[in-house]
Amino acid sequence: MSIKITKEMSRFYKEHRHECTNCGYIFKNDERTHLGYLSNKQLAVLCNKCSYLLEKTIVNYIHFDDEYEEPLKNDILWRYMDLPKFISLISRKELYFASANSFEDIFEGAKGILDKKDKWDSFYLDFFEKAILTAPFQVQNELTIEKVKADSERLLKQLNESGNLQRKYTFISCWHLNEYESEAMWKLYSKDVSNALAIKTTFGNLYEALGQNPYIDIGKVKYIDYKKHFTSVNGAFWYKRKSFEHEKEVRAIIRKHDTKANGIYVPIDINKLILGIYVSPYAQEWFVDVVKSIVRKYRLDVTVSYSQMLAKPFY
Repeated sequence: MSIKITKEMSRFYKEHRHECTNCGYIFKNDERTHLGYLSNKQLAVLCNKCSYLLEKTIVNYIHFDDEYEEPLKNDILWRYMDLPKFISLISRKELYFASANSFEDIFEGAKGILDKKDKWDSFYLDFFEKAILTAPFQVQNELTIEKVKADSERLLKQLNESGNLQRKYTFISCWHLNEYESEAMWKLYSKDVSNALAIKTTFGNLYEALGQNPYIDIGKVKYIDYKKHFTSVNGAFWYKRKSFEHEKEVRAIIRKHDTKANGIYVPIDINKLILGIYVSPYAQEWFVDVVKSIVRKYRLDVTVSYSQMLAKPFY
């Protein structure tokens, strides 16, 4: 009898997918891993050598390295926003994830630049042809040059079409990784910097506040020169152009195929998420009082402070 994979199982696998929970062996690409129950009914992710310890196997996986790098648990994250977005966050107790298709950056989800697309197409046409010719149980005498070419071109077309679909069904929440505040982020992510605020959290708190959801990936963005590099087929949303490197972005990504909306709301534990609230260094004192009153209204146990950038120098 097959075992239904629960959210708890998926969460356990995601948190332990990099190494064997018995011997500590670090998995390599394309190696088989085994999720199941030990004799003491505890979940385990085991390597081939330790797999005999499983009393019941739930599922076997082929290990692939992540497309992204996770921050450390205590790495500090910031979210800069206007007051209406803050009120929406704490009143709804939901974090907004925007569709990649709605971002201003036209390179969101891009595999490369259009001038290099011929190289991309050529590589994957060759890849599909080889895959078709070497597929298990393939009847070789039924394959013709024309059929292999037609099937390869069909697969390439589907691959290219999937890129635009992924932009519609990929939803992203953006955060700034930094031990300290950033003046650039204050001005970049608020329409009126004099009426803006920032919430402070950590990677660990964000993950826990989202309910340790195994279907939400949280990782650092990589910044590349698209003139020299392509992204991977499944990892395009973990890359941005070098000109955005100052953002030091960490993003949470969830994929939903059952909506046509430009954004979705995901439940979040506000008290677990928010470790501090900082009011813009350009804000007037009355705005600080407004933010404090809103925090009291929603019974948040968190300190509201003026931006640490407000400190005055002496000469």
